[in-house]
Amino acid sequence: MSNLELNTILANIRQKEKIGVGDIIIGQIVVVKDNMVVVEIVNAGNRVLSPADMGVLFVKNIDTRFVESTSECFAKGDVIKAKISEIGPYEYKMVTNYPELGVIRTICKQCKNAVIGYSPTGEVKCDDCGNMIRKKFAKTGD
Repeated sequence: MSNLELNTILANIRQKEKIGVGDIIIGQIVVVKDNMVVVEIVNAGNRVLSPADMGVLFVKNIDTRFVESTSECFAKGDVIKAKISEIGPYEYKMVTNYPELGVIRTICKQCKNAVIGYSPTGEVKCDDCGNMIRKKFAKTGD
């Protein structure tokens, strides 16, 4: 293969799109610790990321109110909407301390069905079994 052919092939490979500070992302929580969660970022705006990037969300950046532990607001498997606040050397740092950011889909621990919803109190009732779920839900458009 000539250098010209190699350069043509490399020029036609689509570069992975970068995520920037201020971007709103959609991701799934893969690890929950007391002071942080690790999120697999799968979507940034209308851009699907493949392979996915990783991000972290620290407990102090979850909400405007005091949150003692991330497990009060999030669980493994939750799909969240977050904002990129900083780009670290190995991961993206995120925040959900705005009303429109937080959990957009979770799984009911009682009946295992998907739950989507919003309540200013942070409690959403599972439509299938009636279980009350407390999370940092994202406020949806009115």
